[in-house]
Amino acid sequence: MDSRATSAATATARRCRPALAAVALALALSAAGCGAGGADRQSTRRTTHTDTTADSSPPQGHPQAINPAAGVQPAPAGAAAPNVVGDVNAHAPSLAQVRRELQHLNLCGGVTNSALAQPVVKSTRAGFFPDPGTSQTQGQLPILTARLDALGRALGVTIYGISGYRTPAHSVAVGGFADDPHTRGEAEDIGVGSLLRSSAAQISEAALARFGLYRPFDPSDDPNNPEVNHIQLIPSSGPLTLARATATFDPDPTCS
Repeated sequence: MDSRATSAATATARRCRPALAAVALALALSAAGCGAGGADRQSTRRTTHTDTTADSSPPQGHPQAINPAAGVQPAPAGAAAPNVVGDVNAHAPSLAQVRRELQHLNLCGGVTNSALAQPVVKSTRAGFFPDPGTSQTQGQLPILTARLDALGRALGVTIYGISGYRTPAHSVAVGGFADDPHTRGEAEDIGVGSLLRSSAAQISEAALARFGLYRPFDPSDDPNNPEVNHIQLIPSSGPLTLARATATFDPDPTCS
């Protein structure tokens, strides 16, 4: 190539250099824009995915401390306190007192102390009312108690059945006898209006006789007689005399 051609090529390169620089700058700007757009799109996709995942998650519970009492419904907020029932200062009787009362009830067929004479369950009607825990279905007791019920209704009083049937072992354990009338279901120890043994003297022998009943061991209606509340059916052959009744059956021991 001659000198004139070399000079021409050099001049042409100089004229094209600005254009090439402009093209390179445009390409660089274009690449940068594409990268930023891709990053923005990537960020948008991640944000959308995160938002979608958060929106689709189930609601989270908040643990609470609950200590329920079995069978008790929670009181509504602001509810007034319930009224107190009974005597908050009351105390149960001592075990010694309970044993003493049970000893008198079983041994004597009634108590001798008026302070212990209140029934375990008080009846509000006239007639016969067996004390809880007594057995009234053996032997003659269904007939005997039915007559006592009719007697109580006629007199307008509550007759408490203190001691009906006793097993021989029970009778001996409480100070009675293995062959006494209670072990045959033939006797009932009663109280009138209370468990006080002497209260049975309110019912006369004549009133008992009208309902086919009598006191085999105390025909005198004496409130001080320990057998004043021991009631039996009058036998078909007639009432036993005191001497014969005592010879036939041992009466319950005297209680003090």
